[in-house]
Amino acid sequence: RKQSVRRPGHEVARVSPPAARRARESIEPSSCAGASHRRAADARGSPSRRGRSRRRLMMVASEGTALLRVGDVDCPTVEDAHFSAVRRAFGIADDFLAGVFDFKELGAGGGKGGDLMSRTSCGTFFVKELNAGDAKSLLREDFLEAYVNLITTGTSLLCKIVAVITHPNKGRFLVMANCLPANVEEWSGLYDLKGSADDKALVEDGERVPEVHKRCWNVSWMLCEASGCNKGVPARRTRYLAAKRRSFNFPIYVTKTQRAEILSALKRDVALFAEFGLMDYSMIVGVQRPPPGEAARCLQEAQGDAGATPRLHGKPYASRHGGDAVIAYFGIIDFLQAWTGGKKCAHVIKACCAPPPISTISPKAYARQFSEFFTWKLRGVAHDIPPAYARVGDTGEVASLDAAKLVSQIENLRFAVQNAETRLARAEARVAEICRLSETLADAV
Repeated sequence: RKQSVRRPGHEVARVSPPAARRARESIEPSSCAGASHRRAADARGSPSRRGRSRRRLMMVASEGTALLRVGDVDCPTVEDAHFSAVRRAFGIADDFLAGVFDFKELGAGGGKGGDLMSRTSCGTFFVKELNAGDAKSLLREDFLEAYVNLITTGTSLLCKIVAVITHPNKGRFLVMANCLPANVEEWSGLYDLKGSADDKALVEDGERVPEVHKRCWNVSWMLCEASGCNKGVPARRTRYLAAKRRSFNFPIYVTKTQRAEILSALKRDVALFAEFGLMDYSMIVGVQRPPPGEAARCLQEAQGDAGATPRLHGKPYASRHGGDAVIAYFGIIDFLQAWTGGKKCAHVIKACCAPPPISTISPKAYARQFSEFFTWKLRGVAHDIPPAYARVGDTGEVASLDAAKLVSQIENLRFAVQNAETRLARAEARVAEICRLSETLADAV
């Protein structure tokens, strides 16, 4: 087997795997002892040799990281020039998977494709097998540029893919951030929504809903469900179907401002999918109901410090409606399915046999159906949750302020501002250092 190694200013060279590894090791920036020996050798070499070495280092810095440590395995990266930009935007170090993931824990992810998937021990990331169809959609240069620009420069609901790696024996995997905060242990509701009859509830009223799918060999189930007589349908299947219907029909109450923000982000996201011919994506919705009087504190924990790096999970949207305070999270997942010949055949079959609305439709029709569904589902009639330092009366209105909590809030904000100023100073110092280095390299060249 041969591998390709691209050197700046040269055509692609065909080299053997050991030679490719030596080439990567010679240009990969590292703090290990081997890197120190190489730098010493460069210092003893000629100026032209030092210039070539610096140019190689700059190439790797602009093209991402050659290897990522995943658990205890060193995995080559794929198209990391794009994914490293995502990691930098969200403050993710290149060793973020070291010691927190085990490939032995991989199992079927629960989707129809059966791709292997598992979560890191910290709960922040998922590692999922990248099949050939998804890889074709994801690794297009034009799609990667548009996707990275969308999730790093504006409000987006898209799941954040932070790396694509190749395991030496198991193949390719993508690493994506969890759309939901890992610190929430109990969800009041967890839903996978498409705006079609495929909508389902994963958690309802704090209890997990087991998935019980109908298969072609369950002829008795089909006949009973078609006739409206459920005597031959198991209770767990009946509960699953009832939860599916409720997940499609229930409204999500948010404030008017929150509704406008969510729909604006959703419109930009689905426009990207329609442009690149992608469909069958889902919105994962997590609903958290904090204990009475704890909603403001839970919201503050979810938002984090103002000076911290941007959050990886979805933005928390807190509101109260009818005496019920909730915090909702939204994230679009599974968006790499292309409109293939198989999907077109499935569309014909489902259009004749499946209950409407169906999800196997063309990308533009799917984007329109998805947007219209959430425009209907999101109800902008809720109210903002009062701040933690406010005392709420029996009517739900702010009656007075708690001075001690108000002082604590001011101190927290002051600390966040100081933290942001410190980070900004470090960033400015780093920019100045890079500028000086660039000038030095330019003089050397």
